[in-house]
Amino acid sequence: MTTCPNCGQAVSETDKLCPKCQFNLQKYRDAFFNDQATEAGKAGSRATSRQAYRQEFVPKKQNLVVQRMLEWTRANSMIVLLLGVFLLIVMSFSRSIGWIGFFALLVWLYLVCARADKIERYTADERLTERVNQLGSNMFNNVEESSQKAKSRGKTGGRLQQQVTETAVTKKHFGYVQLLVVLLAVINLIVLFAGSGASVSDVTYSGKMSITRVTFSLAGHLFSSSTTLLSGILLCLIWLLLVCIPILIVYHTLRSTRKGQIIAFLLSVIETGFLIYLLLRLSNNSLSNTGFLHRITSELLVYAVSIGASTYFLILSSIMTTALSGYSLISKKK
Repeated sequence: MTTCPNCGQAVSETDKLCPKCQFNLQKYRDAFFNDQATEAGKAGSRATSRQAYRQEFVPKKQNLVVQRMLEWTRANSMIVLLLGVFLLIVMSFSRSIGWIGFFALLVWLYLVCARADKIERYTADERLTERVNQLGSNMFNNVEESSQKAKSRGKTGGRLQQQVTETAVTKKHFGYVQLLVVLLAVINLIVLFAGSGASVSDVTYSGKMSITRVTFSLAGHLFSSSTTLLSGILLCLIWLLLVCIPILIVYHTLRSTRKGQIIAFLLSVIETGFLIYLLLRLSNNSLSNTGFLHRITSELLVYAVSIGASTYFLILSSIMTTALSGYSLISKKK
């Protein structure tokens, strides 16, 4: 050990304390650079020596391409994160396509790193990181600012202090209500893509089927005939509506404006009303065979066991989103 692990000051093997920061070098050597760690490793216990720990993971010969691939993932971490989320969404449609996409990305990364002389951070990763940082910081800063304003206004005296304190509590709670609305809207999206309920065997898929998987499976069946083509297009539009509404709710809620709160509440009411209407049609045989959605609802009854739990979760989450967005709207008005 030639430098202090705490401050980086140059030290000798005889120094017991760092001459700059007084770090206990002797205790550090005893804990991480002793000979007992090798004997402990032979006995089957966990090695405590830092040198022995490092030797476990150092390859006999470093492959340059693998090293560059690891450097690329560290340098472009935001792209890696978003691609991982994208692959999770793809796997809700088809696991085989998701795995194919994963291995295709690995091959692409290998070819890029094999040809590159130097690994650099992409401009797209920088922009994405800045955008995510902006959205996340704005969201949490709004909550903190509302709390700070509440505390500053609470310093006044008399009856005014009591009124301001009540307002401060309301505003602070309102910030957390916003976060709950955003969370429930995200849960709506997760329920759409996550499989739950009973396992169903399909031609290309065996397991718990998500609402998204069932939707596109039925759309494929409806597209196969010219008489049901319109119903297939309508089914895809309904799925797109269920996906876009939670995204729009999140966007308008985070805007933290009066107009945005109203739009988020109206969108949530539309989603909840449509889901309840669809559930009533599915639960009633006479209604499922009538109306302009009769082809869709009759086909969905085949997968009722598979997506029943997901549908109830989606409706429950949508109702809670509507209630919280309405409460957020009323609180902001006050």
